[in-house]
Parts: sequence; structure tokens; C-alpha cells
Amino acid sequence: MKKLYAFPLLALVLQSSALAEGKITTTAAARQIDALLAKDWAANKLQGNPQTDDNTFVRRIYLDIIGRIPTTRETEDFLNSKDADKRARLIDKLLGSEAYVQHFFNYWADVLRVTSNGNQTGGITGAAYANFVKDSLRKNQPYDQFVREMVAAQGKAWDNGAIGYYMRDRGMPLDNMANTVRVFLGTRIECAQCHNHPFDKWSQMQFYQMAAYTYGVQTQDYGGDTMSGVSDLLREKENAVRASIKEPQKPQRPNVNGKMPAEEREKLQKEYAAAYKSYEAEMKEVNKKREEARQSLRKEQRGYQEAMNDVRDNLRYTSVSSRDRKPSLPHDYQYTDAKPKSLVEPKTMMGHECITQPGETPLQAYARWMTSPANPRFTTVIANRLWKRVFGLALIEPLDELMDTTVPMIPEMEKHIEKLVVDMNYDMKAVLRVLYNTKAYQAQVTREEHSPGMVYHFTGPLLRRMSAEQMWDSFVTLINPSPDMVNEANREVMEQRILQAKKIADGVEALSPEEALEGLKKAADIYSKNRERTDVQQKLFAEARAASKEARDEAEAMPDGPAKVAAMAKADELKKKSDAIRSEVNRIQSEGRRVTYAQVISPGQKKLYEKVTGKPYQTVSMTTKNNGAGADASPAMMSGGGDMMMMANGAKAEKVVIPGYDRKALTKEEEKAIAQKTQAAYAEEADFFGIKDEKERRAYISTRAQISRSTLRAAELESPAPRGHYLREFGQSDRETIENANNDASVPQALAMMNGSLLPQITSKYSQLMLTVNKAPYPDDKVDAAYMTLLSRKPTAAEKAVWLKAQDSGLSSMEDLVFSLLNTQQFIFIQ
Repeated sequence: MKKLYAFPLLALVLQSSALAEGKITTTAAARQIDALLAKDWAANKLQGNPQTDDNTFVRRIYLDIIGRIPTTRETEDFLNSKDADKRARLIDKLLGSEAYVQHFFNYWADVLRVTSNGNQTGGITGAAYANFVKDSLRKNQPYDQFVREMVAAQGKAWDNGAIGYYMRDRGMPLDNMANTVRVFLGTRIECAQCHNHPFDKWSQMQFYQMAAYTYGVQTQDYGGDTMSGVSDLLREKENAVRASIKEPQKPQRPNVNGKMPAEEREKLQKEYAAAYKSYEAEMKEVNKKREEARQSLRKEQRGYQEAMNDVRDNLRYTSVSSRDRKPSLPHDYQYTDAKPKSLVEPKTMMGHECITQPGETPLQAYARWMTSPANPRFTTVIANRLWKRVFGLALIEPLDELMDTTVPMIPEMEKHIEKLVVDMNYDMKAVLRVLYNTKAYQAQVTREEHSPGMVYHFTGPLLRRMSAEQMWDSFVTLINPSPDMVNEANREVMEQRILQAKKIADGVEALSPEEALEGLKKAADIYSKNRERTDVQQKLFAEARAASKEARDEAEAMPDGPAKVAAMAKADELKKKSDAIRSEVNRIQSEGRRVTYAQVISPGQKKLYEKVTGKPYQTVSMTTKNNGAGADASPAMMSGGGDMMMMANGAKAEKVVIPGYDRKALTKEEEKAIAQKTQAAYAEEADFFGIKDEKERRAYISTRAQISRSTLRAAELESPAPRGHYLREFGQSDRETIENANNDASVPQALAMMNGSLLPQITSKYSQLMLTVNKAPYPDDKVDAAYMTLLSRKPTAAEKAVWLKAQDSGLSSMEDLVFSLLNTQQFIFIQ
């Protein structure tokens, strides 16, 4: 380290020359950063932190790049390596892994508020959006292209998962613009929505000018031409019914004048009065018939709308399009540059002008402007995000409140990192590789807490607490000997959620409006027949739900004691009654839904099958395993058993398997090969951990299969995890606001560790931790193994002494030691 920093100026000259030639290597780029830091330290009379040992480095690099602690096996492989460049090799290996994708997805899911569980974006677009982010990271898509695809996103979820970016702020275009500027340009402009920004230069007019670029983006359900055609047919039917009830001819008032004899005038007026009276009587009858027809049509149309909603409900929030629509200033706009309610034309708030080029949509031009290297803040933000990922603190803090007066902690380094990002064509992985290879990153952490507003000179990374995802994924690592093994079944569920929506949409589009209307009528008839029952049950449900809520509120307000217990029990009973009524409502309505599927969706998919394959569709009786319902069959399609199913009011439907939309059924040979590959992986683990007995090996392999299914890494779960999950307890973002995670310790976390099911899983017989401990032959070796698994190092002499003393006090089990180590700062913090 001293040798490197003794010649910072020489190093700068050499690396600048390499940059100019366009041949700079990762090592050279890392040295240049180290030289710039050394120059800054010398100017401020500082020294870099001492370098880390290999034990500290291996645990840190695993946590920072792939978001979990290393397994004992991984730690030992690294420690035992004699390669001079083993750190650089490990960095390359981790950056090239699927685990890097998972860990970096957790970060971007927090920044972009990705919700794959149906909240706001809907279940289909949410899953597609999450997959888009993961696929972009998996392909190592350049950051500018990644952002450009989101900002310019249009289309259907199954064709373009990037539309989730706009669907996330569905119906809130002004909020979306403010979020875009904050995330990608590091600028807080939301205050200017209501008035000129009180602390920055942005005006309310500029806010609306920026909003004008994306104000026309429409977030909606997928409709399609067929369903639009059905609406047109229903409208034509309504008009035809109205036209069939003819109005009588209205009598004309007689043309009388002063020259006409009085008797003739009187006669004409009497005739007119009689004719008008007859006309009014006829019109009264016409209006009566019209009202009767209207009420009848209204009932019929309600059934049609419910049946059409059965189709639409499968495609909620799956389409984003754009139309020419401009925002208008608020009614109370108070500035002199425009009048209230004036329409606003688009104009950029900073940098160069945004000009739509030939063959480009205005939205694409806006996305290109947003992601241009010439945009004053676009590169600044991503450079600081990447730097903060590595060192724990950005060169500019906070990195999403940039102002003209903002000064980076090390201005020269800020310019250098921005240039590095541009020179590397926004390759995030390449920039991270450089930063992780610096001596500064590989130095010991700085343990002093950094105070906001104070300059940090990056003498080493800051000591950081694990994020919720790092904590959970480390727990998974303690349980699962191969924590990064992909759970294909879980991914298949997400993929099928998207493909089945596309299958329904394309299937309905394969029908003509007339064909769809014919099927919808049969479902509408069922809804109409069940109308009275449905209305009665819905009224009962509303009353029962209100009574349940009132009883619950009253019980919770009571002081603790027998009376409160009794009141809570009563509230629980009312809740059960409410749930039972709701189930009955769903049961009645499911009759109509099944008919919609059998008479509209299924016929459409049969026609789609013919379109895709070029072959006529033939009904085939299937008797495959699971009664013909494969892993990708939807629950709604499985009520009758087998692939010929769904008997409801005489409606029968079958599962239509279409190439490209449904997972191809595996042959017995393929299934056997997959099973053998998995079994071989588990058997190799058993060999490594010394499990020789055949009976125990079978038990181990069976248990491992269950662990792989149930113990998934954070990125393999819904985003965010459901309430009550350990991830949420440890501070995972709820995805409601940008970067809303909380890494602070809390009482619920401690209670979860003490009383939850996690510790028993970690200390179970076949967990990675206990397999490692039990492999060690002697008690001291077992303690060493526990430390190595949890902390990637062996215990110090002082720590051994503490453990011996604890044993004298009765804390003698391995579970006691594990629980203690899990709750230490040594485990929870990234050293």
C-alpha cells in the first residue's frame, strides 16, 4: 500500500495515458482511483485504513456482490487458494453469477418500487416488471439503455415488462414525473407541483413543462379489438331497441291569420287540440314502453358487463399506451408567466433541448434526452449510486437532492468516476469490478459514524449493517448448503402468470366480436338468473362485515381481562360468519365465471391453437398424472379434475395447451434426467459432509429437496415479501416510496429471532451450519466450524475463553453458541 501511494502523480500520469489509448484494464483503473484517493488523503493529512485479511475480505465481498455470507466451503476454497490474484478472480466469479443478479435486483426493486405481488402494478405486470429488471441485470444491459427502455415503455405486459415503470404510478402522471426526475436525475422537484420550489431554482411552470412529456401516457386494462367490437355490438343493439319503438307524428300547429273566419279558426284549433291530446297519450305509452325496454336492457347489459369483466379481470393493468394530452396549470396558479388552467407545452428543465427525431415518438425522444451523457445529472446519479454500493456512502450526499450549489466530497474523484461510467458505456458491472478491485475498498472499514454534512475521504468502506435481504439470504445460506441453486418451479409460476394472460388475450382476439358476444350471452344469462340470490347475499355480507368490524373495534378498546377475551371471541365468530357469506357470494358468482371461460376464453384458445399450429384443434381425452392437470394448470381450470373440466350450468371447458404459451410437457426421460441431476448435486453435498450411510443419505436427499422448495432467497420471493415475513421484520421496503428500506435494529427483530421458526431451521440436522459443525471431529473443532460458518473466521483465544466460561454457567449446547453469534454485531454488520 505504501509503495502504491508513494507515487500518486506518476500513477495518475500512467493511467491517464492508458485511458487515452482506450486500453485501460480493471487493475489500471482501480489503481487510478487509489491514486486519486491517496492524493486527497495527502492533502488532508490522512492515511488509508490498513488492508483487510482474507477472512474479512471473503465475507465482505460475498455480502456486497451477491448479498449473502459465504458457505464454509466457499470460504475455505478461497482461503486455501494460492493464486496471487485470487481476490480479483473471486470478484469476477461473483459478478458473473446469478446470485449477483438476485442481490442487485433487491437494490433496484427498492429504488424503482417493484411490486410483483399485485399491489398497484397488478399481478401480471408486476411479475413482468420484476422479470424485466432481472433480465436486464442478467444480460448486463447498459444502465442508460435500461433506463431508456423504462421511460419509453409502451405496449402489453407480456410483450414489454418495462411498462411496469409507468403502471407503478398508475393514474398518477405528475407523481411519476417527480419520481423519474428524483431517481434518474437526482433532483427533488415535487415541491414545485404546488408552487415555485422554496429551496431550489425550479418553478411550478417547469414542473408542468416536464410533466407534459409523459402526461399522455395511459395506464389501463388490456381491451383488444374483439372486446371493443362486442361493446359496439351491444351499443348497436341498444340503439336498435330504441329505434324499434316509433314515436307518433307530432301534430303541427294550424296556420291561422286575421283574415280567416272565426268559425274556421275555432275549428282548426279544436282539431289541433284533439290531435295533440291524442299525441300526448301515444307518447305516454311510447315512454312507458321505452322505460320498460330500458330497464330490461339494463338488466341484460349488467349480465353482459359482468361476463365481460370475467375476461378483463384476467388482464387488469396490463397495457400502457400514449396519446396527445397536455397538462393544464392548476386553477389557483399565481404566477405572471401564464393564466390558470392554461395548457402547458413540454420543455426540459435542464440541459439540452429535447427534439423528436424522424422515426421517433415524443416519448422516445424524452427517454433519449433523459439518458444522454450530455444530461447534466444523469451520469452523476448512477456514478454515485455505484460508488455508494461499494463504499457505503456516495460522493454526494444525499444523492437524490442535487442542486447547483452541491459540492462532492472529493470533486476530482466525482469527475473521474463520471468519466469512467461514460467511458465504460454505462456498464454497471464493469464499474463495480473496478471499484471492488481498489485497495481502498479492500481496506478495513471505518467504524466512526459519519455525520450528515461532514466530508468523508474514503480511507476505507464505512461499517454497514446488513440490509434485510442480506440478513435473510445469509440465514438461507446457513440452512441451505447450495443457497444459489435456482428454484425453477417458483420461476415457472411467475412466467406462467404472464404467459397465461397473453394466452387469454390472444385467444379472445382470435374470436370475432359476434362469436365472443354469443358466448358472453350464455354467461350473462347465468348472471341474470343468479341476480336475486347474489344481491341478497351481498347485502348480508355488507351487514355482517360491518358488524364484525364494529365488534372487533369495541373489543380492542376494552381493558385486558375476561370481558375483553369474551368480546374478542364474539368478534371472531362474527368474522367467521362474514367470511362464510363472502364464500357463498363467490360460489354463486363463480357459476357465471365458469361459463365465461367455457364459452368465450376456451373457444378463443382453440382458435388460437389452430392459428399457432396450423392444425385443426381436436378434443383429446387425457389421463396423465395428477388427473391431467399439470403444474401450470390454473386453479380455476381444475375444479372438475382432468383436462376436460368445469361443469357448471351445462358448461364444459377443457384445458387448451398451445405451443409457446404453455410449458411443454417433459418426457419421462427428460424428467428422469432432471431428477438425476438434482439427486447428483445432493449426493455430492452428502459426500462432502461425510454422510456415508445409505439410509441417512436417502433422508438427507429427501430433506434437501424440501429445503430447496421452502427456503428461497429474497429475490425469488414476491416483491415485497408478505407482512409478517422475516424480510419485513428486518426492514425490507414496502415499496410504497423510493428506497424505503430500514436497516435499523428493532424489538420485533429480536423477538423474531427468539421466538420464530428460523433458529430451529438454522440448527436443524441437515442445515449447512450443522452439517459443517457435525463434520468436525472434536468439540474445539466444532466451535471453530461454527465461527467459520457464521463469521468466516475461527474464534480468537479471548472468544474461546468466553465460551468456556459460558459453558460453566450452563450454556453448553451448540444452539446456545449459534444464537449468541447470530445476535452479535460481528454477524449483523459488514466488516
